[in-house]
Amino acid sequence: MADRPVDLGDFLTGFIAGAVVGAAAALILSPGSGDDLRHLLRASFREATNRARDAAADFTEKAGERA
Repeated sequence: MADRPVDLGDFLTGFIAGAVVGAAAALILSPGSGDDLRHLLRASFREATNRARDAAADFTEKAGERA
């Protein structure tokens, strides 16, 4: 792989795309009820949001150290 700086926009785009694909797969393949699925998706979205927020904070911190 080429040594290029990580772009936060590229990371977040990939992260969001993965979350959408995962949610769609869960909807299609889920054997549970709609109510259960909504709770599961809500919890997964919260976790994904927290991970994205942490990744953005780490990225900002590392970028600040290099400046």
